[in-house]
Amino acid sequence: MEKPIFFNSITIKLPKEKIYKRLGYKSKVTRLSKIKQKEIEKYIRDALLFIELKGAALITKIERKPKGAAIGGKVFKSKLLLALLKNSADVLLCGVTAGSRIMDEIKKCEQLDLTRAVIFDAVASEMADSAFSWITDYFNRGMLKERKCLTKKRISCGYHDFSIKYQKDIYNLLKIKKIGVGITKSYMLLPEKSATAVLGVIDI
Repeated sequence: MEKPIFFNSITIKLPKEKIYKRLGYKSKVTRLSKIKQKEIEKYIRDALLFIELKGAALITKIERKPKGAAIGGKVFKSKLLLALLKNSADVLLCGVTAGSRIMDEIKKCEQLDLTRAVIFDAVASEMADSAFSWITDYFNRGMLKERKCLTKKRISCGYHDFSIKYQKDIYNLLKIKKIGVGITKSYMLLPEKSATAVLGVIDI
């Protein structure tokens, strides 16, 4: 069984346009005063001080099973998963987190400055999402010489028939406790702004 790769410090370009979109602002449509934009920009910069992007990833073989697939010795029953992996012999499991410091700060802000809390939340969400892209880019570059790449789509537990209960299996396979991520009895990852995803490996 392959071992996960850990990324203890992920550095990405700030996804500013996506952050503004998450906040409800549309490019070339929404007009912001200079004062309001300056305030938002400051909060975005402040949020970055608390974000600690980390990740883990594992490429391993899959085995087709009735109504599902076996990954790392665990059987995942899901039509959605089977559809994603229909052209794949290998799968990439990955997990990311924005860290606990940003979530602690958001909770503090909720009591003192709701605007700041909302912006911090948007920054953390988009930074974590962009960390997935960073990881997939990392593996896509490495697989080029083998004429392979990852599927453009990725799925996460809780989507359609890909049960949230599989989060625990993916959590264990990725060993993301090592990057500070925990899991609850209801299969939610802690701290918030932590997530896992599955992608297929396909031939180019």
